[in-house]
Amino acid sequence: MTAQGWTISDALGQFDAAGMPVDRAGFRAVVRAARRTGNLKPLGEIRSGECGGRGQILYPIPLLQQMHKDNVRWLGLPPPGDT
Repeated sequence: MTAQGWTISDALGQFDAAGMPVDRAGFRAVVRAARRTGNLKPLGEIRSGECGGRGQILYPIPLLQQMHKDNVRWLGLPPPGDT
C-alpha cells in the first residue's frame, strides 16, 4: 500500500474494514477485465517478499473505489448499514 496506490489485497482489506465487503474472486475478475480493455492502468509494482517472486501490482486508489461502488450497485447489494 502506498499513498497513491493499493494492491488488490489492500483494496479488499480496506473495503472489509469499512464494512463494505465484496466478493473477492468477482472483484479480481473485474480488475482483470478492466486491465485487458485498457480501462485500468497499473501505477507500478511493489517489491517482492522474502520468498522472492514477482511483486504485487499497484492500482490508483480512486479507481479501485469507483470499481467497488459500481460493482456493488450493479449486483444490487444494499448500501452499508441498510441490512
